[in-house]
Amino acid sequence: MNSIEYLRELYAYNDWANRRIITALKSDDSEKSRRILAHLLITEQEYYERLYGKDSFGFDFWQDLSSEQCGDLARENAERYEKLLRKFDDEGLDLKTSYRTSEGVWCENTFRELLTQVLFHSSIHRGSIILKLREENFTPPKIDYIIYLRETK
Repeated sequence: MNSIEYLRELYAYNDWANRRIITALKSDDSEKSRRILAHLLITEQEYYERLYGKDSFGFDFWQDLSSEQCGDLARENAERYEKLLRKFDDEGLDLKTSYRTSEGVWCENTFRELLTQVLFHSSIHRGSIILKLREENFTPPKIDYIIYLRETK
């Protein structure tokens, strides 16, 4: 499997895991977890924009979203990334883009690097959500990659 195929698979998993978290938060309303989820999804959206050179200076990554808004944003993000990844081959992943961070720092990264960052960032924050749910005595969803593979393959 080449890199682009693997990234497509990981983005499908990312969407699956995000949807599982959203479903869990609809039944176990945890404000702290929902705020982390909103941050995760807003960051996915903003990194998509960064791929096209969007300036993020001053951007607020910690906006409050309702559960419904999180669901809408998750669908939008999944569709945008899926369409983007369909357009690329492995060589396209090495294209570079420049953007300014929320702190105003100019950066240059490849699409491969930014796409990988989105996945790692989302994974870290889903782990935080799972921990918060457990702390609040909710049963978190199982979102392990291996479970995704077992259920979808």
